[in-house]
Amino acid sequence: MSRHINRPGRVVAAVIGLGLITASVGASAAVASGPAALKDSHGSSQHDLGPQVRHTGKAPTGYTVTFRYYDPSATRVQIKGEWYFERPSELAQLASTPDYTVETPGIMPADWQPGDVPIASPNSTSPNWPVVDMTERGSSGVWTYTTPLPSGVFSYGFYVDCETADQSGCTEVPDPANPAWDVVDGVVTGAPVTVSQVYVPSDAKFDTIDYSWQAPNDEQGALQFLTYASPGHVNPADSNYLVVYTPPGYDPTRAEPYPTLYLSHGGGEDAMGWSTQGNLANIMDNLIDTGEVQPMVVVMPNGNGYPSSSNNQAYRDDLINTVFPFIEANFNVSADAADRAYSGLSAGGLRTNQLMLYNTDQFGYYGMMSAGLPPGTTLSAEQVAALQQVSVFVGAGWQDPIFAVGFGIGGNTFHTGPAQEVSLLTAAGIHVSTDYVNGGHEWYVWRILLKDFVTRVAFQPLPFATWSTN
Repeated sequence: MSRHINRPGRVVAAVIGLGLITASVGASAAVASGPAALKDSHGSSQHDLGPQVRHTGKAPTGYTVTFRYYDPSATRVQIKGEWYFERPSELAQLASTPDYTVETPGIMPADWQPGDVPIASPNSTSPNWPVVDMTERGSSGVWTYTTPLPSGVFSYGFYVDCETADQSGCTEVPDPANPAWDVVDGVVTGAPVTVSQVYVPSDAKFDTIDYSWQAPNDEQGALQFLTYASPGHVNPADSNYLVVYTPPGYDPTRAEPYPTLYLSHGGGEDAMGWSTQGNLANIMDNLIDTGEVQPMVVVMPNGNGYPSSSNNQAYRDDLINTVFPFIEANFNVSADAADRAYSGLSAGGLRTNQLMLYNTDQFGYYGMMSAGLPPGTTLSAEQVAALQQVSVFVGAGWQDPIFAVGFGIGGNTFHTGPAQEVSLLTAAGIHVSTDYVNGGHEWYVWRILLKDFVTRVAFQPLPFATWSTN
């Protein structure tokens, strides 16, 4: 089964479903608002629901975002947003180490200063973002919350009538006026997503970083949700799904096949993660438009639901023996390993490592994000020789709790962390492109790492000489 969903044009979709309207950039200019217009029980129209991004020209960031949720029967509505911040220049220690996890202050947006970056508080691999109460606008049933935000993409969701202090037992819901790209006329045609995203422009007056490469572009590619036969897959049984991005102007008959980036989600996510929270389509649209990368097809597989196997062999076998032929039969992509790249975050970084170690010749480029090699990993002479013929990228947030110690549950350590991976690979004589940025275990970091991987490593020449000078 195939669900081909064209992302709407810029006038109706700013960051996956958020409408963008033309406006001046003077003080108090409304820059973006959601497309929905719902009605209350009296038939009165509640226009411009969804987030409204407004350029104020005032401190601390020059922009505010007003979030709105319509529910006249609710007695309490809360919003959870990806906007705790840290101030790297004031941290007691910049990077997490085996004996110290960086403590994060949980700076709220009203206290944002230049140089501050988003990070969860307490700092962990969990999305520990602030949850605050919204205010009902009169008796209209429209609940609102306004906050300043710096530039970039922020995810958010709502809790309705949640009675627990820590939201345990409550369900986070996305913004119905700003749904994921796979929601058409209120119906989910792919996989459900519990959060929405909003993009905020930058204001140079307040030294906010220009993240316009994350904004909607006039030239947009398309996203597709596809189901394919996957014998042996457990859930769903004998089938699986993936999301495919095709670039603007994709030509199925182009003489030169497109290169393919395979992009893997992390734990707790599925194939939808990169195309929603990761903002994949907008990032690729912009990088292709500016010529920083060549047009490429991006495949985002679902890494869940496979039977237990050593080193994720069931996933790797399905990818190589089933997904590759499926993609090559349905899209104009190259079958050459030199035209394939694989990258993933967290649990997806672990999958990247397993493919890199045991199926090295299937890809020309490997990008690990926020993950490391399993404990006790040793490299054979054959593996070292193979890895010296591909490009390897390792990236992470300096303050990520797993940066130096890896990740484990219940005494089972899955990987040793990105810093230790770099040490092991370089000690073996394998060249590694490293990319560490301020931040933790979150999408803010992974969006940056994605851009850096595809512009600096994927489908680029090897960054070192492999030929003899004798």
